[in-house]
Amino acid sequence: MHRSTRTLAAAVVLSTAAALAPLESASAQKSDLAISPFVSFLPAAGSNPLAGLALTLAGDAGFGLRASAHLALDNPNTTRLGSSATVRPWGADADAILSIGGRALGGYNRTFAPFVFAGIGTAAKDSAGIRVSSTNWSYGVGASLPLGSAIDLFGESRWRMSRYVLPTASLAPRPTNEFRVGLSFHVGGSGSGRRRSSSGDRRASVTPSISLPTGRYPGSSTTTSASAARVLGTADQYVGVPYTWGGTSPTSGFDCSGFVQYVFAKQGVRLPRTSREQAQVGTSLSPDWRAISAGDLVMFAENGRISHVAIYAGRNRIIHSTSSGGGVRYDDLSTQRGDWFVDHMVVARRVTPDARGLLLDLARSFADAAVQLDGPDHAPRPPK
Repeated sequence: MHRSTRTLAAAVVLSTAAALAPLESASAQKSDLAISPFVSFLPAAGSNPLAGLALTLAGDAGFGLRASAHLALDNPNTTRLGSSATVRPWGADADAILSIGGRALGGYNRTFAPFVFAGIGTAAKDSAGIRVSSTNWSYGVGASLPLGSAIDLFGESRWRMSRYVLPTASLAPRPTNEFRVGLSFHVGGSGSGRRRSSSGDRRASVTPSISLPTGRYPGSSTTTSASAARVLGTADQYVGVPYTWGGTSPTSGFDCSGFVQYVFAKQGVRLPRTSREQAQVGTSLSPDWRAISAGDLVMFAENGRISHVAIYAGRNRIIHSTSSGGGVRYDDLSTQRGDWFVDHMVVARRVTPDARGLLLDLARSFADAAVQLDGPDHAPRPPK
């Protein structure tokens, strides 16, 4: 193997380890891994394009770490008499990236969004037969555009400093500019809601938790957990009530959203009527079962349209009024029937009563006129 190729391979390994090691523990929780082939252009230097490869590990909040390396497509050190024993120009970078105004870096809900980045790098080339290597730091801006569920197109502009000084420092060297264009292929990680490709993986991603996290939600952890317990306690009282399309009460029967609306009304929360409207209230959660706790609402879609809603009950179960199940019942997500719900879950919301116990009106902006009610779900029927 040519010495430059070995050097480039070592640079990729080292820069990848340096960039991804700090997120090793985070990647086990919620992350997205992308492999990105790219081409760099150095207009100021008039150099030939450089081809490279990047690995990016991005978190759910839009922050990510990236390791990349590139190699000149042509070796400018090749003479007419043949190739010299020189190093083909190459470089490697380790960058921290922050998405602005969207979740462009990773996850099921990626959108178009700009991003900024900064990092350190190393490069090597030959000059008059002498190998010249250098370290540097750089910064830049870019944007990512999703082309599908697992592919992004991205472009960025980087300003590279040849010394570790600020661009505004006295006698600071002028930064060189380069452009990068490429594709990102999202190949794994915990995915921020990315659905699993096998039922075994999907079941493993369901968290058997019955507690609600604290933080931006009202009240202490005891209050929040008690709120979830009250919701589930109320829902449990109606197990066995038959399914009725358009039903909103125990006497007439429930459809899916009528059941959820009725249960939360008992806790002082007035929800809108349909699952599509309910998917717009409360606090948005990543559509990843690991981000969901007992008492949260989960919505399911068929043919690209939300048509069913359930309450996550903890311990890998949901409670809902289901047409395929005949009425209000618990369904285990680790069963063959549960796989249907795992596969079709697209939205998760957290709704908690007001900390003072007052009415929380989340339906005030939704008109009841011309409501298109939820249809039946098409999950496999439970075994008898």
